[in-house]
Parts: sequence; C-alpha cells; structure tokens
Amino acid sequence: MNNLSFDDILSTRIKFGKVQIQTFLIISLIDLLDGSEFMFLQLLNAIIYKEWSLSLSQLIVLATVFNFGQFIGSLICGQFSDYTGRKSMLVWSCLLQVLKNSMLLTAFVQDLPQLLILRFCFGLLFGIALPISSILMAEVTPLHVRGQFIVTLQMMYIVGRMWMLLLAFIFLDSIATGNWRAIAVTNSIPCFICLIGSIVYLHESPRFLISQGNIKEGIEGINFMGRFNDKDYVDLQEDEIQALQQWRKATFEQQYDKKSFKELFNQENLPITWRAYSLSIISMLMYSGLYIIIPFLFDEEEKTLLDLLYTVLIELPAVLVVVCLIDKIGRLPIVLIGTVTSMIAVFIIWYWRARYLLLGLIAFKFFNRMTFLSFTPLILESYSTIYRSLGIGTTIAFGRAAGFLSPVIILPLYQKDNYSPFLASIFILIIMTIIFATYPKDLTRKPLDIKYEKVD
Repeated sequence: MNNLSFDDILSTRIKFGKVQIQTFLIISLIDLLDGSEFMFLQLLNAIIYKEWSLSLSQLIVLATVFNFGQFIGSLICGQFSDYTGRKSMLVWSCLLQVLKNSMLLTAFVQDLPQLLILRFCFGLLFGIALPISSILMAEVTPLHVRGQFIVTLQMMYIVGRMWMLLLAFIFLDSIATGNWRAIAVTNSIPCFICLIGSIVYLHESPRFLISQGNIKEGIEGINFMGRFNDKDYVDLQEDEIQALQQWRKATFEQQYDKKSFKELFNQENLPITWRAYSLSIISMLMYSGLYIIIPFLFDEEEKTLLDLLYTVLIELPAVLVVVCLIDKIGRLPIVLIGTVTSMIAVFIIWYWRARYLLLGLIAFKFFNRMTFLSFTPLILESYSTIYRSLGIGTTIAFGRAAGFLSPVIILPLYQKDNYSPFLASIFILIIMTIIFATYPKDLTRKPLDIKYEKVD
C-alpha cells in the first residue's frame, strides 16, 4: 500500500460513474456560456458598429474589453483557487454573475460606456470560473478517460456557439442587423441554472483537499464519490488512508512553502511555463483577431448566418475525432496535426481569398478546434496539483491579454486589406508548430502528480 496514489484510488476504488457525469453536467454550462458569449460578441461587434455608428477606435475598445475582463479574472482564479478551493471559486463566480446579471442588463444599455462596463464585468467573472471547470473535471476523473472528458467538456463551448446562432436565427435579420437585446435576455437563463447546480450538486475535489492537508475532508469526499458511484462501495480502510497520507507528503509537502508565481519558473516548471505562455499568447492573438473580423468579412462578401453556422457545425466532428484519439495516440500528436493543417487552410484563404473563403474557414475551424481541444489537457496535466490552478489560470490570463490586444493590431490590418490578417496568422502557426514540436511532456494515461524533486 505504500505506493498507493490518489489516481490509484480514483481508478480502482471510486471508478467512473454517476458522480463524474453529474459534475460534468453542471460545470459544462460554464463552457457553454463562454461559447455563447464569444459568438454573441462576434455578432454584437458588427451590429453595434452599424447601429450606433461607431468609429474604428470605439470598435477596438468594444472588441477588447471582454477579453481584458477575462485576463483579470484568470489572474484572480490562478492566485486564489489553489487556496479557497475549486467549488467555492466556481460558486462565487456564478453568484456574482447572477447578481450582476450582465447578460440580462446588456439588453437595457443605452450607450457605449454602459455596454463596456457590463462587458468587462462579465469577462471578469468568466475569467474566474472558466479555468476551474477543466481543472475540477480533470481532478475527479480516472486517468483512462480523463482526456476524453476534458475534451467533451470543451465541446460545450461549441454547443454554446450553436445555441447563440440559434438565437441569432430567431432574433436577427442578418449577420449585422437585428434584435440583439432579445438575444441577451434569453442567454441569461443558463447562468441561473449553473448557479443552482453548483450550490446544490457540485462537490469539492478530494484531490485538492488532500493536497492542502485536509485529509479528513478529502477522505470523506472520496467515500462520498465511491458510494455515489457504487451502492456496494466499502469506505477506505486505515492502510489506504495512511498510504494516501504518505503520497501527499511525498508529492506536495515540500511545495507549500515555495508556492508562488515565481515557482512556475523553477527548474521543474520552466520548460512547461514558457511554452504554455508563448503558445497561449500567440494563439489567442490569432484566434481572437480572426474571429473578430469574420462577421465583418462575411457581411462584405454577402455571406449569411447559415454560412456562419457551417463554420461552427464543422467543429463537432473535430470533437468526435479528438475524443476517439486523445487517450490513444496522445495530446501532443493531435496538437501537431491540427496546427500544421490549420496553417495550410489559412494559406488557402489568404491566397485564393473570396473564392475559397468559406471552404478554407471550415477546414481551419475543424483543425484549429482539434488543436485547442488537446492543448488544454496537455497544459493542465503538465503541472502538479499544487501549481495546476495557478499554471493554467495564468496561461489563460496571458492568452486573454493577447486577446484584448488583438483588435488593436488586426482591425487596422483588416481596414487596409481584408485578407492580411490571414497572412499574419500563417507566421503565427509556423511559430506554434515549432514550439509544440519541442514540448517536453505528454501525460496521456499517466498519473497527474509525480514526486516533487527539490531544486537547490
């Protein structure tokens, strides 16, 4: 029993069952809301630009403020969720979202300053909640299906975008005109559902509790999960509890006094951190920029909401491909395949322009979704539990920072040449391929935590 780890308990005693499915159903609403909000911002930028006759500088501010809020929120998440717990951060974020009710209030804004304030607040709260969903799911799911469930969780981002496009078909006349206020009201409903589910049905991660030294609460959490999954489950025995205490001591004890932002750059974490930050920054610079200009480009090329829907629907088969392969061939091979093929698709768009715009975007969205679906588990699994929230939270934060800077770069480029942002994206994808090719760790079907080696 001396070599028993939390992952052993999770795989052989708790196993996979109802508790993981219940957790998924609750926290998946966070990703659904993120997807719907991102699509809403895409449409809202184009609609408000026309409806309120915004200048280019005002459009840039409108396009950046949500990502700026997410940047601040992700930093808050990374700093505090490793102390306060996964569930508490999620509940507080959902509660504040309901109290602020940003989506609902958005329907009643009368001018740009009011809209900017609400966009920032919603981004802030989302930045707090979004990293926690993947972290919590990873920490309570057995390793043999962990990658599949994290990817499936991210699929809800696509479902959220499809939900928003459904509302757009109902309430909008075209990509750039229609009743966007009715969309804002309707899209506030999932937030209320998520809050209720988080308070009533969500439970703290036992892995997190044990890593923090709360052994009694962690054991109670393990036994609850075991009984929930199997009515014949037998509570942990004393030798198993002692083995978990030894695992916790060997894995985490030396890290508590050292845990800080600078420790993400120690000898153990540095090879992961600099690559994670670099990839998050440049990928979001590209991703946010392209997604901002697509509604404008579609409007100019006389594309329809149905064409926009095609570019979202294609991401669903990408999810199915990744779910089937991620725990077989690994996270990193999928990321490399997705990045290289995305680069080819973007080159086709840039070179042939309107002729292959829709086809190229469909291909890009398919392969780019493969990359992003595998990127999240690749990074969050690379950090130990002690640093996981801080590592993934700051990684997302730096990506969002690039996201709110992206319109400053992309929109002026777009005004000069509608297709020049795609040329810039080709160079970004080349850099991403090089960084991914040198990534040092892929923990597919391996324990999340390894023994910490002290660095002198």
